[in-house]
Amino acid sequence: MRAGYRHIDTASYYRNEAGVGAAVRSCGLARNDIWITSKLPLGADDADDVRRAIDATVDALGTHVDLYLIHWPMPRRGRYPRTWQALQAAQADGRLAEIGVSNFHRAQLDRILADGSPPPTVNQIEAHPHFADNTLRHYCAERTIAVAAWSPLGAGSVLHDPAIQAMARELDRTRAQIVLRWHPQRGDIVLPKASSPHRIHQNAAMFDFTLDPRQVARIDHLDRGEAARPSRRCLTSGGQ
Repeated sequence: MRAGYRHIDTASYYRNEAGVGAAVRSCGLARNDIWITSKLPLGADDADDVRRAIDATVDALGTHVDLYLIHWPMPRRGRYPRTWQALQAAQADGRLAEIGVSNFHRAQLDRILADGSPPPTVNQIEAHPHFADNTLRHYCAERTIAVAAWSPLGAGSVLHDPAIQAMARELDRTRAQIVLRWHPQRGDIVLPKASSPHRIHQNAAMFDFTLDPRQVARIDHLDRGEAARPSRRCLTSGGQ
């Protein structure tokens, strides 16, 4: 918060919602100045599960959640359409302000939108210069679904790309700042992770410069279609 961050992304699965809530209460900022995203526990897929999960998240945070996501579609279970209906019901009841999904492919989005339901506010997906996932991004853009990029640095692998290293030298910026700046310039919400205060402050200093169109194109051309977290992506495969 002292570095300027105002969006906290957490989840039941991360087991840190209580810590996030304590930090928000103690940071000295008004609650409305902070945006908290959390996610449904894995395997919670019916209306009762969703109600209990929302209550548990609110209790742990000690405050409301601004955006609540289905963490994984769990396609082998095939129950995510009814989970989405349960989230919509919770939103209609005023329990949730904004709802969305995470790690949903196009076919899975098609299923939850098939009955004419309003689209998710957000689809949170792995995205970085080596895995741009532009087909899914364009699909989401056509349906006014914002894309939030997790693992925006490709679990660190992108930082070793010679093109990123060269651009960092040219602009006198860190490699992470170059990549993190690319994300919002192409229209994505970016969710960086850092473990040290120094890196947290460095990453936050990404808004006082801009990549020119030529530099954005150079990074665009690094796409290899290579996910940095294939073990996680496999949880979203294997069916619809």
